[in-house]
Amino acid sequence: MFFAHPAFSTCGQMSKVIAVASLKEIGLEDGGTLNEIRNYVTASGYQLCPMSTGLFLRIAWTDQPESINAVLSGTHSAPDGSVTVLSENPETDDAFPKGLYLRNVEGQLWLRGYVCDQDYRFSGSDLFAFDASGKTGNQAPL
Repeated sequence: MFFAHPAFSTCGQMSKVIAVASLKEIGLEDGGTLNEIRNYVTASGYQLCPMSTGLFLRIAWTDQPESINAVLSGTHSAPDGSVTVLSENPETDDAFPKGLYLRNVEGQLWLRGYVCDQDYRFSGSDLFAFDASGKTGNQAPL
């Protein structure tokens, strides 16, 4: 569904600098909902990634640190070691994937979609990737 959406394109401008950081590291100590995270990140000078960024990151980032826990927790939380790519969400339907996340499980590189409702709160320790092309100062580039 995510790749088939008309807003998904592998053409156009890509992010030149991708920052990967926990929500705590960027100032969201208690995490937040996707809307809160998007608003905070853009107000801090970062940008949202194009929808296709996760696909290209998965191809390029071959040395992503391995997850400690290979099993999905089943607790409706971001999996251990996952990096959620912060991008626009073209649909308001809660059943539509909100984006992509990357993970390294026992040496196997994953790219998966995720779904959550608008009230789901990510933890401050959850890792996100976002476009830092326009950000000056302290960055955490990939």
